[in-house]
Amino acid sequence: MIVGEALSGTTNRATLRPSRRQATNGGSMRRGFMGGVMVLLTSCGAAAQVSMAPQSQDAAGKQFSPPPAGMAAVYFYNPLTTGPVINIFEGPVAIGQLGPMTWMRIETSPGWHAVRCVTPDAVNPTSITVAPGDMRFVEVDRPPGAPVCTIQEAGTDAGRAGVLAGSRALQPQ
Repeated sequence: MIVGEALSGTTNRATLRPSRRQATNGGSMRRGFMGGVMVLLTSCGAAAQVSMAPQSQDAAGKQFSPPPAGMAAVYFYNPLTTGPVINIFEGPVAIGQLGPMTWMRIETSPGWHAVRCVTPDAVNPTSITVAPGDMRFVEVDRPPGAPVCTIQEAGTDAGRAGVLAGSRALQPQ
């Protein structure tokens, strides 16, 4: 159909065939509408997926072992049950991705560190300063309806609870 014909509701006179809508009595429109509804429902209720670490690594991280001598440990966790995949960076280095109810741990040098969460349409930075032997917790999430992800340091109790409730996300080597 030519654009002008689509606007006027006529068929293509060169082929003398009815439009697809007329031939299927609106069936393709119904299928298209239902497909759109299914995509919308799936995107609203489904949890985003990330690669998961082996169970042994999940269990080891939940022991909250101290970092190696002269280093600090930082746990990043997402306590929400739904939401997008969130990329986590320390400085220019991607340290991994968090989905809902996931966590990861890094061991880093003492000092000031720029960290940020990144989703397809937003970036949110913050910083953390750690000392040798520190174990810190950073909550990362994107609540439903929020325009950006959030990244903020959490207390030890809330951080441990968030890690224990989730599963360890696989981090790049």
